[in-house]
Amino acid sequence: MPVAASLTPRAQQQVSNLCTRDRGAYDQFLTALRARGCEALGYRLAGEGLLERLCVVHLVARLRVVVAFESAAAATILLVGPHVDDDPFLDVYSQLYALAGLDSPPTTQRRKPECCEGEDRSPPILNIETLDDLVRRARELSGADRRRAQRAGRR
Repeated sequence: MPVAASLTPRAQQQVSNLCTRDRGAYDQFLTALRARGCEALGYRLAGEGLLERLCVVHLVARLRVVVAFESAAAATILLVGPHVDDDPFLDVYSQLYALAGLDSPPTTQRRKPECCEGEDRSPPILNIETLDDLVRRARELSGADRRRAQRAGRR
């Protein structure tokens, strides 16, 4: 089943800053996501509630993509960035925890279950209110609201 893929403002910002090699890997992933859905992703995150509903794929080197599914036919790319433990500003997981409203990473044992679940191989679905909240927080993280307000003030 084809999957419609959208990006948060933060993910759009991150994709626009990728180098050529990383952008090529991302574009290949996006094509696979649209064609194969959750099967294009590597694993679900470990943790309670929200985190266990999100999927990740490793692209080139440390580059990761974090995705949430609204339905089997609709996915939102939340973040695209490197996994860099020593730089919380760049680290995709630090940004994810900020989006999720967590002060620190989960302390549960790290597991990497498959993204697709059950016999029907469906994606983990995130309720629309939670997804809308994540998109709003990603917009804040990107500075898009701030820029929009500045442009409106100049008119």
